[in-house]
Amino acid sequence: MVKTYKSAVDLWLAAILIGVPFAILFTGVSIAFSLHLLHWHENIGRVAGFLFVGIGAALGTSIAILTVPCRYILSETELHIQCGILKSVVPYRDIRRLELSCSLWSAPALSLNRVKIVRDEGFHLISPKNRTEFVKDLQARIDQQTAA
Repeated sequence: MVKTYKSAVDLWLAAILIGVPFAILFTGVSIAFSLHLLHWHENIGRVAGFLFVGIGAALGTSIAILTVPCRYILSETELHIQCGILKSVVPYRDIRRLELSCSLWSAPALSLNRVKIVRDEGFHLISPKNRTEFVKDLQARIDQQTAA
């Protein structure tokens, strides 16, 4: 049976990921259309403003492409990790142990309350909404694979 777990989301991280691009966009619009308050030459101000708008839009789009959706799918034989366009597959037979973690390492996770999946070749950090249920479910699937 296939089961999907969505990523937990820390509010402070969501505020940063959403707030920074909007702040840059707002700054660009303010510069481009409030030139009389700044006493800037109109052409230079508009170029600077639209440059900020472009940077804010590009940053927001990049963040969305790399973070939405963020989910973890338990299939019959492997764990599928997806965070935006980034995807990885971890066969259950390669998993050595599971640990609860609060690591700051970059990972396909939108929360610092994470699960560390240790393999021979390294580890993966993920942040399912219900860590306890996820760990129990994943451990049961790992045990089922090793018993077969």
